[in-house]
Amino acid sequence: MESMTKIKTKKKQQFNDYCLALFCFAIESLRMIFLFFRYFQSQRNAQLIIHQISLIILTLVISPSTGQFNARNYPDPRIDPFSCRLILPGQVCDPAEILTPDERRILNEKITRLQQITANIKNSSPACADTTRNTNLHIVIALMEKLGAPDNIISRDSLNIEKFTNQLRSKYQNYQDSLLCDTLVLIVNSRSDRQVFTVAGRDAKVLFNRKQDFRFFSTKLSQDVLQTAFHRSVGHFRLGNYAQGFEGMVEYIVSAYGSAHIVQTPAIGDGVFPTNTQTFSTFPSSSGTGQFTAIQGVRQKTNINKLERFDFDEIPEEDRLWALAQCGDDLSNLTFHVKAIAEEAMDISLKLISDLHYNKIEEELQNTDKESKDREKAWLRMRPYLENLYSKYKEMPNNLDQCPERKT
Repeated sequence: MESMTKIKTKKKQQFNDYCLALFCFAIESLRMIFLFFRYFQSQRNAQLIIHQISLIILTLVISPSTGQFNARNYPDPRIDPFSCRLILPGQVCDPAEILTPDERRILNEKITRLQQITANIKNSSPACADTTRNTNLHIVIALMEKLGAPDNIISRDSLNIEKFTNQLRSKYQNYQDSLLCDTLVLIVNSRSDRQVFTVAGRDAKVLFNRKQDFRFFSTKLSQDVLQTAFHRSVGHFRLGNYAQGFEGMVEYIVSAYGSAHIVQTPAIGDGVFPTNTQTFSTFPSSSGTGQFTAIQGVRQKTNINKLERFDFDEIPEEDRLWALAQCGDDLSNLTFHVKAIAEEAMDISLKLISDLHYNKIEEELQNTDKESKDREKAWLRMRPYLENLYSKYKEMPNNLDQCPERKT
């Protein structure tokens, strides 16, 4: 009996020693990790070093996936980032490693950044009225080397990518009720099949369809607007520059979404602005509306010899959105002037989404009729702010004789 007690006591002591050793090991490991990150925290390239180490670990742990996928076995980057070749949950899934690690990271960061901009938009769809749920725009990009046969389809015809995309989008939404707010946009690319298909939820108010060989048409956006948007990216796809192609598509989708849910800027009547206005209503734009109003605050010289962008470095960031200048007196260069303003319009539309002044106007006008005089009154309240900017910067364009121009 006494020997049994000694054995139990000895085993208990061994167990306690084992637990103590395990605890000490855990503490030491945490200490080493802390020292490691503390050391690299002071280094300017700490993020890059950690990223590279993580990529090495991923390369060792996960082998490249070159198999075919169907909607049931394709991973979700938001819950299975490793299978999608991401370090952390994100918006891009690339099991076949079609993009480089840096391209995946940059594309994922861009989508996240643009989604943060659209978070300020109140979705006007009735299904998204419940503010307790997340009604923000969600964009996910899925890449693969080759499609597997979709469920219930044996032949590999042009419907495969459409079937796959719709099934995958339903899976990504956990097969949610069709009456709930649906703002998920899914872009699928099958490289070997040379197919791209993009489908957006009902409440995103953007829908794209695909034809063979990277040709697109639309059922909700005008064909001209869609072709203009896609043609900016189709060259990248055909050359294999998928990351740049996706970036262009995402920028356009975000801009079109904002235009669909933000009340359009009213036509500005006499007395609203002490300046001339020009509306390029028929010029294709990346916002999806084709409608932009450019403020012509100061007339430019007609002897325009070379096209360059204005240098606004001296203007504070908070003033740049409204401190605009437009060239356009020289008819011989009218096409170039329109091109410059129209290409700037996308940048402006994205900035408007998060601009406090513009959002304040939209909040005031949210429940008013489009023809109501309250709209003009709301814009008139912007007059002191605009006049202040006008007086601050009216001399600057006079020192230049060039118009802004985007890269061709």
